[in-house]
Amino acid sequence: MPPQKIYFVSDLHLGNRYLQNPLDVERKMVQWLDDIKKDAKAVYFLGDIFDFWFEYKYVVQRGHVRFLGKLAEMSDNGIEIHFLLGNHEIRMLSYLADEAGVIIHNKPFTAELLGKKFFLAHGDEVGYRPFMYRLIQGILRNWLCQVLYAAIHPRWSVGFARSWSLRSRKSGLSVDKVKSSQVSHSKALENFSRTYLLTSPDINFFIFGHLHILLDRELSPSTRLLITGDWMHLFSYAVWDGEALTLRRERG
Repeated sequence: MPPQKIYFVSDLHLGNRYLQNPLDVERKMVQWLDDIKKDAKAVYFLGDIFDFWFEYKYVVQRGHVRFLGKLAEMSDNGIEIHFLLGNHEIRMLSYLADEAGVIIHNKPFTAELLGKKFFLAHGDEVGYRPFMYRLIQGILRNWLCQVLYAAIHPRWSVGFARSWSLRSRKSGLSVDKVKSSQVSHSKALENFSRTYLLTSPDINFFIFGHLHILLDRELSPSTRLLITGDWMHLFSYAVWDGEALTLRRERG
């Protein structure tokens, strides 16, 4: 019987500098991919796969070789690998598609998977989006700004981006601040999903990442909303086998 499971995972933040052993996160992800490849039909990475990704025409960022090699192996063996851009993937062109067979999605989308309809997004593109966040994202996604940034030597541009990410993470590590943000943003995603259902009532599952929390909420008798947690602290993911969609955590 052919593989019939679809996996969803988000927020790996590979290459980050705020965990004590970030390479362990990559190794654990590669081991997980090895474990699931026997029954995986597709794997959907729902954004923030990398802590920073800005693709150049001729230069490849240092790191991630174990992970990228495993993706190429799985893709070569017929398993679909999908990447949704998160807020930490600033520019993703054709390198991963050409070298590792990754299918790249630049915005939220719907897909029919094993007989049910899914709405998939990282989670920062919909719901509550403060003005300053939208402004910064607009600048980062602007074609001209990206061309100008690409003209800077990677020694400086990548180093600056990773330092910015580290400072941003440290400034937001207050437990109360994080919990308050997660609650407000999860409510915003729920409100977005309920509104979306008014015009697209055939959606069975809304799946998001971004918030680094686990959430499974029923929106209607036929629709659920899931937030997949992360692969930094929770080591969590969702799996769909055509009958049941469940949130799980990798142990060990």
